[in-house]
Amino acid sequence: MGIMLKRMAVLWLLCNFVGGTAAQRHPAAPSLPRGPLWLPLIMPASTLSMKISPDGRHLVSLENGSHGYHNSVLLIDAQTLKAVTLVRPQSAGLVSTYTREPLRMQWINDDLLAVDFNDDESESIDLKGKRVAKLGARFIRPTGNRGHPSDWVLAYRKLGDPEIAAVNARTGERRRFEISLSGALMHWAFDSDGNLRAVTMRDTAFWTDETKVRNWYRANPQSPWELMQEVDITQDHWVPLHVPAQNGALIVLSHEGRDTSALFRFDTRSRTHADLLAGHPKEDIVGATGLDQASFDYVVTDGLIPTQHWFDPRWAALQKGVDAALPGRLNVLSGDKDGRVLVFSSADVEPGRWYLLDTKTYGLTQIAEANKWLQADAARPTATLNYRSLDGLEIPAYLTLPDDAGGSKPLVVLIHGGPHARDEWGWDEEVQVLAANGYAVFQPQFRGSTGFGHRFQAAGYGQWGLAMQDDITAGVQHLVDRKIADPRRICIVGASYGGYAALWGLVKTPTLYRCGVSFAGVSDIAYMLRDDSDSNDSATGREIQRARIGDKRSAEERFDSVSPLKQVHRIRSPVLVMHGREDRRVPIAHSERMVGALKASGKEYEWLSFPGEGHGLSLLANRRTYYDRLLTFLAQHLLVTPPDAGVPAD
Repeated sequence: MGIMLKRMAVLWLLCNFVGGTAAQRHPAAPSLPRGPLWLPLIMPASTLSMKISPDGRHLVSLENGSHGYHNSVLLIDAQTLKAVTLVRPQSAGLVSTYTREPLRMQWINDDLLAVDFNDDESESIDLKGKRVAKLGARFIRPTGNRGHPSDWVLAYRKLGDPEIAAVNARTGERRRFEISLSGALMHWAFDSDGNLRAVTMRDTAFWTDETKVRNWYRANPQSPWELMQEVDITQDHWVPLHVPAQNGALIVLSHEGRDTSALFRFDTRSRTHADLLAGHPKEDIVGATGLDQASFDYVVTDGLIPTQHWFDPRWAALQKGVDAALPGRLNVLSGDKDGRVLVFSSADVEPGRWYLLDTKTYGLTQIAEANKWLQADAARPTATLNYRSLDGLEIPAYLTLPDDAGGSKPLVVLIHGGPHARDEWGWDEEVQVLAANGYAVFQPQFRGSTGFGHRFQAAGYGQWGLAMQDDITAGVQHLVDRKIADPRRICIVGASYGGYAALWGLVKTPTLYRCGVSFAGVSDIAYMLRDDSDSNDSATGREIQRARIGDKRSAEERFDSVSPLKQVHRIRSPVLVMHGREDRRVPIAHSERMVGALKASGKEYEWLSFPGEGHGLSLLANRRTYYDRLLTFLAQHLLVTPPDAGVPAD
């Protein structure tokens, strides 16, 4: 069943797209440094992002320097494709290694850009590269909309502070929004004139550490705030998105009366969800544009493959034509449906290319690519699948095979973090590196993963090491039964929660995996709930963890029963443990304790830490070290099947 839309659109057929010649904005790529064959797969993107001006006359692109060092902003003439550098990285001086560089840019109107810099400043820039005004710490969005341009924008006052202000991008004049409500600002919604009319506040009681979420609305900028909803932080609440011209109405994102998140018109007088505007029966809506119009531009649903659903028939026809010209890809359109349209086209086998579409001639011209190092046919496609878990729940998943030849493959089971997060269909560096080295890669979206409805996510609450792990096990067995995976050559790999799942998989199903890899993994749940992580810094974070994982005061015995650290004696396979030394989300003590327990138990293990890195790896040199160590470890245990290898019964 497709997406259910209140305003149905009739698709227009689009005739012939004609491929144009690629614009030669970049010089020929220099030779790659000597290194492993997979190095091009992890090279930093050369073009990071691109935006088209409202009038379609200009493009701006955020460009990466050689080998990922220092960004610049280029201004491109959409007619001639001639490019000039608008913003360059600036060195702080001879005695400093710091370089000021742009991180993000967005059009404000036809002749002004908002640019965020790495020194926590945001500025408006004109088409000559001149700074016009300071905006704040981070730009949020323009207050204007299509047909009603404005010089006023929304910006954060400073990073880590939810306070926002309206700023005139030409004069620098600032208007603070006086909310005068208790708590911290979580979400907000404006009307078409840029007036703040709805907010979501998070308020924690001092004595009890209990947090409430409250949704407020006011009929006009001078009216008092009216309470629309109050729930505990652990309960589901709707999110205000826009205040339409219709009196007493809000557009909200909500699960009201349904499993998947959808767009509703909320009646502020009756405090009820009045109309379903757009929804999908199996996939969450995760994005929408044109909320300030009589009919939305589009909504995006987040199933196994994200999909852009257009309401406007002209846009729908353009989308259909582009998808026909660039099949098997995610093609995101922006710009003027009757003029020039910017197309960002990405896929599982490529991080992305940008094209310019002339809607009058239907000429489609490539103008940039994200990874200029990547050779054609260097990557492997990612397939989607569904399988049944041990209790019958249907689990979505991704599978990437190293080649098209038949026969069972050595398998890497790659577990995402979160756990209330997900993998996405598209370019995945780690998946491609593993596939390039001969491994099938399996990514189960176990219960608790997001994007597949509220019930599916909530089914993972309290299930660390239990049903969530069973979902992973069932998926591996599914691939073994289909003779895709060689049962003697399977390794489980993950980071963060995925690191926990990798360690626990070695404990819970010790004969299923020949090896395991944990990067920044949780080693003990009870310790996680009291460690010095940033999740434990706030009362809100602690309360959410208690609701989704459990309370250490009443469930420590249960936590011990699913603790890799406390069940380390059951591990039979070699373990590779890695961690960033500056990790604040999962402190390195988790891995240090695990390594100590492995050593004390006489288990086979390897240990590697990364100085200066946090909950992930940012430096290319460290990512190379990570892959070198990972691939060496996997090759030792998976590429050659030991003659006595087997899968004994548990």
